[in-house]
Amino acid sequence: MITKNCSCSTEGELETEWLQSAGLGSLAAPFQAGLEVTEAQLGEAVRPLPREQAAAVRRRVRRLNRTVRRRRAASRAKKPDIRDVFRDLENSSGSEPRSRSATPDSLDSLPSGGSGSPPAEWADNATPPDFVDNFPPVGTHAPIARTPSAPSSRRTRLSPPAPGPLSPHSPPRPMHELFKPNDLHWADIASNTEGIELLGYQRYGTVQGPRIGKERINGSILKDNELFMKHAPVSRTKSAASAQQPLSFEHKFNLDRQSLDQEEEWPEPDSTVDIETLSEPQLKKLQPLLWLELTALFDRYSLPFHKRKSPKKKRKEEGAVFGVALETLLRKDMILWEETWSSVPSVLRALSSALRAKIKDEGLLRVPGNKHKVEALCQLVERQWYVDRGGVEAALRRATGHDLAAVFKRLLRALPQPPLTQELMRLFYHAYALSGATQGRALNLLVLLLPAEQRAALREVLRLVRDIAAMSDTNKMSEHNVAMIIAPALFPPSFLIKATDSLETQLATAANSCHVTEALMRWCDQLWMVPASLLAASQRKPPPHRRVQHT
Repeated sequence: MITKNCSCSTEGELETEWLQSAGLGSLAAPFQAGLEVTEAQLGEAVRPLPREQAAAVRRRVRRLNRTVRRRRAASRAKKPDIRDVFRDLENSSGSEPRSRSATPDSLDSLPSGGSGSPPAEWADNATPPDFVDNFPPVGTHAPIARTPSAPSSRRTRLSPPAPGPLSPHSPPRPMHELFKPNDLHWADIASNTEGIELLGYQRYGTVQGPRIGKERINGSILKDNELFMKHAPVSRTKSAASAQQPLSFEHKFNLDRQSLDQEEEWPEPDSTVDIETLSEPQLKKLQPLLWLELTALFDRYSLPFHKRKSPKKKRKEEGAVFGVALETLLRKDMILWEETWSSVPSVLRALSSALRAKIKDEGLLRVPGNKHKVEALCQLVERQWYVDRGGVEAALRRATGHDLAAVFKRLLRALPQPPLTQELMRLFYHAYALSGATQGRALNLLVLLLPAEQRAALREVLRLVRDIAAMSDTNKMSEHNVAMIIAPALFPPSFLIKATDSLETQLATAANSCHVTEALMRWCDQLWMVPASLLAASQRKPPPHRRVQHT
């Protein structure tokens, strides 16, 4: 589901962008024109779709229609007019017309006819007291009556109300009778505010709202004979697991790992077509179906579905290799060496090849390299790769595995656009909540939605780290160890973690990112296979368009 925003226009833009990505721009056109999507238009658009995909489209169209109705209601709302304040006074002046102007020239329209004498209807009323009569004579100190809006000279905190005729001289109720949970209404705690003045307030904690028939405070149910107000210090609530175990990344990871099911088969048995073998027209037809299938999957498990907008301003690329986008590196390879056979930049392929030769080094990717040698190697790649490629490749072959791993990780983390892209990274991240074949299917759909450059680079990285983990008996780098090292390159913390997040939140985010990285490594060979059902649907001819008759 798409996260809702407070602004109707932002919500409408998100839904419109989703419909356009799903190839249903015809349903977004009425919203852009300020109209609702009719049921006939919606039915015609979702008729060829499966049930879950059609339900996902209907949910988002309903949100667009609600946004249109809210905008119409807001535009029809009449703006307040200052002249409406005096409308009742005008109506009470009789049938004679009265000018709306407050100037002295309009006084002749008063019922007195401009004579200056009070109107006739005022004669029956008692003569209002003279202004001077409100004050006591000189030398006396009678208290001055104050108006209801005037503040009291003395701050009265709490005064009991005067006894009424029904209960004269009734004694005050005990404290436990006043604040019994069954008599307490959360929406209106102080129903009688007579004699009470609010001097200030302070928040002591979060009070959890009551459920039906029970009153709750701080998560515990109050009994009928318990006092609602308790003078106890408010402490941070901790789960039973966190109270018994120290807060650590490994503890969080192991708790969540218990729910993973790695035994289910993935992908579909008859899915044998690689995404890289499809032509451009076939990819264009497949993209909307992938988007719809992914949305239906996230909606089924109530996962947040939020595609981040791509940055409008591209970061300036000052270097030659590090900090340069994959698209730019590929363009340089094509211009200098006419390499069009691969979608992976040549420098990334060279580093990956050199690392494979050192795959048996113990602690590869985990043990840091020599600081000065790593810096010199990075400078050599930056300055000489497009000048003396052969010399740089020879230097990479002579370098140690730990130095090469440091250069490889720095190249990945310096990319302006991560391999999972800023737009889809959060969707990749939320796949941690799935398991088994369901998680594999979600990651498969997300990988197929990646741009060609990011998809090819991700494939090269996953193949390398999978090969490193396969030699764990020699290099002591298990699948979990490799995923923990490579996850920050795929899920940069700056895109997922806020500066205000607590330590527990940051550890949970890191553990979830590691979960998804392990899943990507586990299904490395299957993630690029197009699901047979979606491939068949993309090759199916669209049904003939039926003209909708509007009555």
